[in-house]
Amino acid sequence: MTTSMLKDDLQHTHKWDWRFPDEFGLSERNLDCLQLSILEILKWKGVDDPIPLFLQPFDCHSHELLLRRSRPELKRLWTLIPYPLLDQAQSAHLLRSLLDGEGYALVRYQAYEAPFSAYCGKHDVTHWALILDMTEDEVILLDDAGAPEFYNGLLGRVPVDTFFQVLADHPDNGFAILKPKTMPDAAETRWEQQCFQLMQASVTEMKEKGGLQRLSAFADAVEHVPLVSLTSSLEQLEFDIHYFRRLRELWWTAVQRKALPSPCVNPEWPQILEKLCHTWSYVMGVLMKWKRQPERDYRVKLIGHLRQAVELEGSLMDSWEEQIGNREFLS
Repeated sequence: MTTSMLKDDLQHTHKWDWRFPDEFGLSERNLDCLQLSILEILKWKGVDDPIPLFLQPFDCHSHELLLRRSRPELKRLWTLIPYPLLDQAQSAHLLRSLLDGEGYALVRYQAYEAPFSAYCGKHDVTHWALILDMTEDEVILLDDAGAPEFYNGLLGRVPVDTFFQVLADHPDNGFAILKPKTMPDAAETRWEQQCFQLMQASVTEMKEKGGLQRLSAFADAVEHVPLVSLTSSLEQLEFDIHYFRRLRELWWTAVQRKALPSPCVNPEWPQILEKLCHTWSYVMGVLMKWKRQPERDYRVKLIGHLRQAVELEGSLMDSWEEQIGNREFLS
């Protein structure tokens, strides 16, 4: 019997369902694939307040119909330790060592080229999953975007040869584990200060470094691109916007769960943030409806919601900037 994270639960596939909020209010609505995998590890390690670990500053990057935000980084006391890609035999040995030593492993791979991914041939993205175990024949993974040929719900069983062949196809693929940060001082920046720093970084990125302008330019592109180009991009738009809005949803979850220090929250900006999250949901609703009815033209409705989202993003940054003021510890 191999040592495996949560190996006693492998027969209970209903244990995992990232579609719905867990006890912390976290789900695929507000966390991405890497964060969801990390969340399972943190729960296993007994962390009882994971939301602050996942909060990031707002930012925005766009080019024509592409909308992006920066990849999230872990905050506060935890860090990812990556392992470089090796040949197949060495990678299998490394994975076995990680499973025996840590009880799990994280894996990153190019989803477009992976037959066991639901994104295969659709989205050219680096995807993360959580490896629970490996037998002689299979690698057992937890993933919210697994192809149904390999997955029952979130639990996947991928043939060893298929798995390691995909890993070998790209130099950016590989494994990682989660470790506490080693610091001379056991305490990191106190949470109140760090929360204000996240807010300040958001204002800097969105107002001073052009994030709001790029978001507005994205809305312009959606408004003016030929209709045939827009309708052929609906699936990619849905994918990009869902990823983009997750961070906004996470901040709203933090407000609802009282995970933010009280000095960082005033009566005004949570109301703006709630409206912003609703507006991004309306954008997603129009895109999903349009995908089901491609013969219809929903551009005017889509643009209306996008413009409102841009306006609310600006209002939120204005409110954060006003609240932050000239706090000396932010410099």
